[in-house]
Amino acid sequence: MTSMAPLTMRNFQPDIERSNAIREAGMGAGATQVAGPDPFGQMMKKFVNDVDDKMKVSSSEKNKVLSGEATNLHQAMIASQESSVSFTLMVELRNKLVESYQELMRAQV
Repeated sequence: MTSMAPLTMRNFQPDIERSNAIREAGMGAGATQVAGPDPFGQMMKKFVNDVDDKMKVSSSEKNKVLSGEATNLHQAMIASQESSVSFTLMVELRNKLVESYQELMRAQV
């Protein structure tokens, strides 16, 4: 079995930079942008921020238990599992979006 690097928010930085470069390249090629807010982008940004908040809460709860500041281990475990499930969902959503994008790029026009 192969060893995988732990997934963190930093693992997504290259994907974010690549998507920004693709968007800028498309805009430079004469494409026009629809005026107004980007609802999908805003939704994704909110989703990523929510996942990040859950990870911070989980880390905080874990540190409180480890330092002896709090004795509610069950609360720390719940926060940890909630953060883990949220992050896994975000990774799967990212994978599906990348897969869909690749499928669109393979489609013949």
